[in-house]
Amino acid sequence: MSQHSDQPSNPKRRKLIQSAAAAFGVAALHASAADAAGNHTATAASGSAPAAAPPETVDVVVVGAGLSGLTAARELMRKGHSVAVVEGRDRVGGRTWTIPVGTRRYDIGGQFVSPSQDRVRALVTELGLRLQPVYSDAKHIWELPDQRIEFTGMVPSLSLIAKIDLGRVVDRMDQIARAVGATAPWAAPDAAALDAMTLAQWVREHSFSESTRQFATIMTRAVLGADPDEISVLYWAYYVAQGDSIEMLIGGAGGAQDSVIEGGSQQLSLRMAQELGKAVRLSQPARRLVQAADGVDVVTDTARIHARYAILALPPAMAAGIAFEPSLAGDRRELQGRAPMGRYAKVVLTYDKPFWRERGYAGDVGSLQGPVVASYDDSSAEGSALLGFIGGDSERAWRTLSAEARKAAVLDCFARWFGPDALKPLAYAEKDWTLDDWTAGAPATILPPGVLSRLGPALRQPVGRIHWAGTETALRWTGYMDGAIRAGERTAKDVLALLG
Repeated sequence: MSQHSDQPSNPKRRKLIQSAAAAFGVAALHASAADAAGNHTATAASGSAPAAAPPETVDVVVVGAGLSGLTAARELMRKGHSVAVVEGRDRVGGRTWTIPVGTRRYDIGGQFVSPSQDRVRALVTELGLRLQPVYSDAKHIWELPDQRIEFTGMVPSLSLIAKIDLGRVVDRMDQIARAVGATAPWAAPDAAALDAMTLAQWVREHSFSESTRQFATIMTRAVLGADPDEISVLYWAYYVAQGDSIEMLIGGAGGAQDSVIEGGSQQLSLRMAQELGKAVRLSQPARRLVQAADGVDVVTDTARIHARYAILALPPAMAAGIAFEPSLAGDRRELQGRAPMGRYAKVVLTYDKPFWRERGYAGDVGSLQGPVVASYDDSSAEGSALLGFIGGDSERAWRTLSAEARKAAVLDCFARWFGPDALKPLAYAEKDWTLDDWTAGAPATILPPGVLSRLGPALRQPVGRIHWAGTETALRWTGYMDGAIRAGERTAKDVLALLG
């Protein structure tokens, strides 16, 4: 197995899938997690429902069956309202996806859970799942172009001057993040000035050590899938505020990479979809959204659904692919054209034993050499594995290679860090999220200079009867599963107030 992607099917297969869906309804949602994750053919044909077909009517239609959309639909249904959830893929889960790699299942999308992410932790408990700590009690590696640093604890073993410089820059950015805040960064007193400058420029002006600037590149490639010169200082400060601090965002034990869900994170979406039953419609991408005085019509390839309100649980860039009638005006339309996704790929390698632990390594690495920019131990009682992220400009260069060359480049990274045993994995899988038709990147939207200060309010501000969900709209932990769940809960609450 070399790569998993949600690619569009051919027209004949599309018709076959749609006919089967009409005949069997929700049966696909009740399949096992293994079957659901292994099935990864999506429908992306254009079209509209027959004009003569009467529209289905519900209270709320939700576009997107990821964590945010399913959370919103579940909250609405629990309050007694009728919902329909339309999803372009032939699976639920969005940016979470659990696939078989060798003899075990692994997350090829979002998976990490922090101790402070209380909404996803609550959902894990409610759905009868369990968290497993990520192994980190050993040596870590920080790989720069001219040196390899091995260390324990949180801080790399830098020279005294470099360590002072890095600490000072991190502390200063944390201070700015606290001032900017996680809810309305555009309202910060110096928002325009912070948004006019790239993070790369800010780091250059506030540091005197090259290792500090290199750290900034590793950090944003791993966390956002972007390089520091692609994002504004305001956006990075906002993102840091969402996750409390830089230390929390990049941390293992006690940080954002503290734990994973046993059996895979896609189980959250699969179990919520089972509760929603026939309300979830797979392989039904929203093509057109028509607003009128009495409600909203969402048009897919084979149906037209009328609702009092619509919730779009999509990244802004993907919402731009829907035809709106009347057209979206002003800031929201502009935002959707200026909010790309991060460039991100993920790889998983399985082994017969965790040999890196035997050599005293935790399995986590931050690397500027790449192409893998960050790695973690993904082992459990079921098997041993390493995972890696390829982000920012490292991903851009890596994706141009052949499949064999991509795999070889990844293996070379792990062998460089942990020894030649890494060259012989039992199984290998990769997922380049930039090639995903329904996401076009990961883990979240990135905002270049000049966008957040001008257009930020449009992230959450409703347009008529249209409300926005998705992790990008979260008031805390945007870019993470927890943020997606929070956004779904918030949007459902707003719509419930309107429904009365």
